[in-house]
Formats: sequence, structure tokens, C-alpha cells
Amino acid sequence: MRIAAATVLLAVLVAGPALAQTKPAAKAKAATAAPAHHLPLQAAAQGDPQAQYEMGHAYLTGTGVKRNPTDAIAWLAAAAGNGHVAAAQSLARAYEQGDGVAKDLGQASQWWYRAGDLGDDVARRRFVDLYLAGRSDGIGGPAAVRWLETLAGEGDPAVLLAVGDLYESGQGVLVDRAKARHWYTEAALAGNAEAKFRLGHMLLAEPAQWRLLFKDVAREKDNAERDRLYPTRAAALQAAGDERRPDIMRPGMIEAEEWLVEAARQGHAEAAHALGMAHLTGLDLPLDLGQAIGWLSAAAWGGHAGAMLVLADLAAKGHGFPNPDPVRAWVNYDIAAAQGLKQAEDARDRLGKGMNSRQLGRARQVAAELKGN
Repeated sequence: MRIAAATVLLAVLVAGPALAQTKPAAKAKAATAAPAHHLPLQAAAQGDPQAQYEMGHAYLTGTGVKRNPTDAIAWLAAAAGNGHVAAAQSLARAYEQGDGVAKDLGQASQWWYRAGDLGDDVARRRFVDLYLAGRSDGIGGPAAVRWLETLAGEGDPAVLLAVGDLYESGQGVLVDRAKARHWYTEAALAGNAEAKFRLGHMLLAEPAQWRLLFKDVAREKDNAERDRLYPTRAAALQAAGDERRPDIMRPGMIEAEEWLVEAARQGHAEAAHALGMAHLTGLDLPLDLGQAIGWLSAAAWGGHAGAMLVLADLAAKGHGFPNPDPVRAWVNYDIAAAQGLKQAEDARDRLGKGMNSRQLGRARQVAAELKGN
């Protein structure tokens, strides 16, 4: 929620009737000047949420008084802060539709959250829809996470993915990678490429662990503790003794690669880039320049400018290629530059200064053809 709005709401909740006797009461003179004697002004000023709602509704619709959105919002906010569901709904609709106030989906989501927190199922669903569409100011709090988890039980991949992201990033809840993995897996099994990428990326980032193997390979078949893992190499060494040695393990590496490959084959450029970089560096997957260039190429032609830049660097240096290829490198730099990478533009211009006119002309021709110019 927005800090200012949340502060106002908290003040209403804490102050209760006292708040209702301050700002709303200050409107009493103006209200008395209009035919407001038909409205429950006194009860509203004393903190009655139903009366506050009726005052707000009257000023919002112009029923019995001259329409005044500013007063309407003040009364409705007081009523909603005092637990009136319909008042919170009215505020949410007003901000969502721009009825008497500037249209503001962030504010609307705040009041849908308030109505949902008061128990309204329709409001909960509307808040979730705005959150999934990226139109809210965040998840709001643990209550909304529970609403999302309830909906996730219906199997919607977008909701499953959103819940997994909340637990992975710690939005509204504590970081819980086990729960994130659970929800990502549900979405991945439903075929969601983004979930496959996130699951693979998360598993690939799991810290290394160590197991103990016998120095004498012949004894390994009798190793009853082969699957016991140690969190650090030092801990493994301490337990190794003279007959065994530490062997590094990446528990999530194999499964991570499988998920990333599936996502990449579905056209997920970021997954292809992750695979390419992992094989290029040899840190997360075995060093393999052929695999690296293959996956980076898939990512680059899927629109990943960063992958195109890496391919250009490799071609310029001749890494993974038979020889340095300035024409290929210039073309790749140029395409990456066209996608907004200033670094690629600078590298292209530096490379061009060392190319002869024939090479540069060919490079420009190929780049123009590839870009459809």
C-alpha cells in the first residue's frame, strides 16, 4: 500500500470515533448549509460507520446534498477504516472508474484490499486481478498471499507463478524457497515456460554441498554414506579422515538444466541465455563452448540483446569459432546496439576502425538485411 494512504487508514483504525469527530466534524457547517438535516450527520460525527457510509454515499452521488467528492471520500474513508465493507467497495470503485476523483488503480487496489480484508470475496478477487495485472502497489500483506494461494489451488498457471514469486522474493511473506519451488513446479508441470525458467534458475543457484568418496575407488561400492551431504568443504574434510576425500555436489544442477532446456525449447530467451552463460563460464554447468554458442544464439535471435553482445565478443576474439570473425562480430554488435545497448554500439565502432572497407561494407550489408532495412 502507499505509505500516505496506509498512514491515514491506520490513524482511522486506531483513533476510531475520535477521528470521526475531527475531520468529518469539520465539514458539519458546510453540510448544515445544504439540506443535510436529512442525513445522519450527528451519528457519523460520533463515529457510527453506517452513518459515515451514508454521508459519503450521499456526497458521492449528490443524494439530498450537493455532490461533493472531497467530502464523500473523507466520510467513506472514515467508514471503511471503521470496518464498513460497502464503504471500502465504494472507494475502490470510485478510484477505479474515476468517479469524482482522479482515476488511480493503485488507490483502487488499496481499497479492494481493505474490503477483502473485511471478508468480501468479490473484493479479494478484484484485488488479485489488479495485482496479477501489475496495477496494484504490491501484494499488500499476508492476507493477500493467502487469497492467491487459495486461487492457486485451482491450477491457474499465472496465479501459481505469482505465488512462487512471492515466496522466492519475500514480498508480503518471509522468503521460503521450498514453497517457491512447490508453486513453480505446479506451474511448470502445467506447461508454463516462465515457471520452468524460474524453477531452473532458482535450482541452479542453490549452494554447493560436499559428499565423501573413498580414495580407493574399489571401496566405493561399499560407501554407505555416499549420499550424506556437508554444507561446506571444511566440514567434509573434518569428517573425511585419511581414507575419504570431499567431492563437490550441486544438488539442483541436473534438474535445473532440464527445466531450463524445456523453457528454452518453448522459446524462452532468458532461459536460453542462462544455459548459454552457464556453459560458457563453466561455473554452474560443465564448460562447453559449442553448447554455449548454440544456446546464446537461440537467445539472441529470440530478442535477447545481452546474448547478442556476448556472441559478438566471442566472434571478435575467435572464442568458439575457427578464427576471429570481425564481420560476424560487427553485425552482432550492430543488432545489439539497435536494441538499445550502448555498450554494443561502442564496441561496434571500435571494431569498425580496425576493419578494411570490404569487411565493413559486407558487415553493413548483412546487418541491413537481417534488420529488414
